[in-house]
Amino acid sequence: MKVRYFLLVAVALVMLTGCYRDASALLERAEAYLPSQPDSAEVCLDSIGQPQRLNDAQKAWYGLLRTYVDNRQGKGVESDSLIRDSYEYYREASHAGQTSDMTLLRRYAQSCYYMALFYESCDSTKQCEDMLHQAIKGSEKCEDWHTCYLAYTQLGDVTCWGNSEYATQQGMKALGIYYKINDDVKNEILILGKIASFTAQPDSALKYYMKGYELANKHNLQRLQNQMCMGLAATYCYMGEYDKGLRFAKKGIVTADSIVLVPSLLELAQCYYNCDSLEKAKEILKAIQCDSTDYVNRFLILRDMSEIAIHQRDLDSLYYYTDSAYGCLEDRFLQFQREMVEYYRDNLAKELEKEQILREKKMSWWIGGAIILFLSLMAAFIIYNVWENKQRLVAEHEKEMQHQQELLHQKSVTHAVLQKHFMEKLAYSRKLLADGEKAHMRGEDWKEMEHLIDDTDNNFVQKLRQQYKGLKEEDVRLCMLVRLKMTNAIIANVFYIGESAVKKRKSVLKKTGFQITDPNISLEQVIENL
Repeated sequence: MKVRYFLLVAVALVMLTGCYRDASALLERAEAYLPSQPDSAEVCLDSIGQPQRLNDAQKAWYGLLRTYVDNRQGKGVESDSLIRDSYEYYREASHAGQTSDMTLLRRYAQSCYYMALFYESCDSTKQCEDMLHQAIKGSEKCEDWHTCYLAYTQLGDVTCWGNSEYATQQGMKALGIYYKINDDVKNEILILGKIASFTAQPDSALKYYMKGYELANKHNLQRLQNQMCMGLAATYCYMGEYDKGLRFAKKGIVTADSIVLVPSLLELAQCYYNCDSLEKAKEILKAIQCDSTDYVNRFLILRDMSEIAIHQRDLDSLYYYTDSAYGCLEDRFLQFQREMVEYYRDNLAKELEKEQILREKKMSWWIGGAIILFLSLMAAFIIYNVWENKQRLVAEHEKEMQHQQELLHQKSVTHAVLQKHFMEKLAYSRKLLADGEKAHMRGEDWKEMEHLIDDTDNNFVQKLRQQYKGLKEEDVRLCMLVRLKMTNAIIANVFYIGESAVKKRKSVLKKTGFQITDPNISLEQVIENL
């Protein structure tokens, strides 16, 4: 029982190790699919049924890849539940970016970038910038240029409101890296759009937007066509060229999908407003349908409707839209408060959990040592018991073999005695009238032999009659002689037949009496095994 338990534990450990190996293979495959095939990467990650059971390294890797996939699919990084653990692991593993292991350094830089995206979603600009600087430093060191230009682009995006010149510089650095590695053309268009939005010079903005627009048209990238058109529309309107702005806004609507349709319609309405087409602008704004949680677009619609009401001197509509806009801002503020409270509550819980884990780790060292000592003693005890049981089984087996040999010897001696007795009985009962006359066994002689065989051979004849009720008396007597290992010559003499007839009778008895048709099995073997 103890040995079985030990083996079960060993098998469980082997299976667990195999699970870890399978998870690592899936993670490697998912990483290989990124960034070109995010859907395939997601399938690989979904194949890991219970990621919480992975080891620390695999959990960190899984969290990074899952965040990467979610971000590529437009889900953003609105929660740090996965990426924070990945960041903490790679920060410690890479000694905050000072490691010579390029794989660890690359993953550390990527985790910094995604942590920056999370901080940006929380309006934590300072933390976001710090993370982006770490991402740039780490990615440049390990030459992960994809992450590098993403970080430069994001840094420009974060700083553009306070320092447009600095933001433009970061965008230009990102563009320079893009031209260095010749990455996906989509990223070139995105960077051009970012630089255009960063610069405070309208002419420069138009130049970059137009270059992006031409590339998007060339490669038939409708989403990016829409983005560049809307940028051109907004820039032209800012410059007072409202007709050109309206023309590009209309082009943008043609290429707008469901995701960017609302912002595109808002820009188009603004262009109509700038062109004094107030009713057209109002018509578009009223037609826009927004989700109840889309506070930004809801507010922009209400704001634009308020401006139209002011322009048209419609006080009732003005009061309604301004009040609704205020309510929208209030709802968003309350939601933001709830999110921040939840965020800090989660952080506090995580800190407390980390402290608890640290205490448990210290205790586990002592407990682990005691367990190892206990398991060592247990293993030694089990091994000794296994050896002792093996020795006992060997001794019992040898004893049993000796006993079987004794039984076989005793049986052989018994058969020899019975043979001798039978031959004496046969000689006694011969009625020889002349030389060569056949012997004859009387019925009482056969009965006597039957009793002797049963007494000395575990009731052989009795069991034979019970098990094979269809046997004739001559068949039973033939089986008795075979059991006594009588030769065919003696059997032939007893039954007044030739030896060939004995052989034939044996064959017939095997088939009809014992229902055995296998030619490789003799009647002697059948009788011996009864």
